[in-house]
Amino acid sequence: MTNNAVLQLRAERLARATRPFLARGNRVRRCQRCLLPLKSCLCDTLTPSQAKSRFCLVMFDTEPMKPSNTGRLIADILPDTAAFQWSRTEPPQALLELVRHPDYQPIVVFPASYAGD
Repeated sequence: MTNNAVLQLRAERLARATRPFLARGNRVRRCQRCLLPLKSCLCDTLTPSQAKSRFCLVMFDTEPMKPSNTGRLIADILPDTAAFQWSRTEPPQALLELVRHPDYQPIVVFPASYAGD
C-alpha cells in the first residue's frame, strides 16, 4: 500500500511539529499507517479501487494526526483522493485550481450538526 494524500499531510504536519501530538488514547500501541490499535489494523484488508467521482479532503491543521480521521480510509481506498490543509485566509493554490478545474463539479459535504443557520 502506498502513501496517500492524508498520510502526506500528516508527514508534513509532523515535520513542522515542535512537540509530540498526544491525542486521546495516545498510550495505545498503534499501526503507524492506519493509526488503529495494532490488534485492529486494517492495512492488509484495504484494496484500492477506482471511482467515477473524486474526493478532495479539506482538513484543519491537526486533523491528519487524529487516529479517528476517516479521510485516511477514503484516501486508502480511492488513491485519486486529494487532501489539503485548510486556511481560510490563505487557501492552498492547488486546492483553488482543483475546484476551478472544468472536469470537476465541486460538492461540499459537511455535517449538518456543525453548520450554522
